[in-house]
Amino acid sequence: MPAATVDGVDPAVNRTDTVDDATWMLVLSILVIAILVGVGILQVYLSGDYGSLFRNLGIGVLLLLFSIGFYRKWHEM
Repeated sequence: MPAATVDGVDPAVNRTDTVDDATWMLVLSILVIAILVGVGILQVYLSGDYGSLFRNLGIGVLLLLFSIGFYRKWHEM
């Protein structure tokens, strides 16, 4: 017996309460940014050199900008 459909779409296949790929990508990139900043803070604590922290912050900002851009582009599609 076929599954009940709503407007020709099986609700088990097209669920709206699940998290989409763009959101998972954004969450994972924020996790990577948090790890980068954490490693930079740890390096400052261990060596006292702020260069690695600023480098990691710069990489984190660039990654965040690209992630937000991809997130917005994927949601427009």
